[in-house]
Amino acid sequence: MARKLSVCFTICILVSPLFAGLCFAQVNPEKALIGVWEGQAEVPQYRERTLVVTRVKATGDGEWVGRGRFGITGQVDTEKAGGNTDINISSKNNEIYAEWVQKNGNIPVRVKMVGDNKLEGTIGLVDARGRLQDRRITFEKVKAGDVK
Repeated sequence: MARKLSVCFTICILVSPLFAGLCFAQVNPEKALIGVWEGQAEVPQYRERTLVVTRVKATGDGEWVGRGRFGITGQVDTEKAGGNTDINISSKNNEIYAEWVQKNGNIPVRVKMVGDNKLEGTIGLVDARGRLQDRRITFEKVKAGDVK
């Protein structure tokens, strides 16, 4: 009996680093981000936004560039609507970060991937005085995989 327990214990010790490595493996942004994301800022009158990520390509160690469209929900369903958007993607401590600017080029969006289907972060919104202020925004993935 003691020999069986010793063998089991040895196997557990040898296998546990392999299992831990699989559990903490880095998410691949090239697969995780492609799809359709719908978001809502924490401002009642702000219209929902849609981010469509059509491709992601590695550019360096822990860096990628994404391509897609971003705009008001319902207006980014076709390739013509919603401005083409370049997305800067990075990874730090096994977390994925993405940032881009709205079509007019001066309103930043910065998000972090949370789980498999959520992006959380901030979007710059212009207040009544014309000043840019960051507001929280959350995106949920509504369609995974290849989109055009």
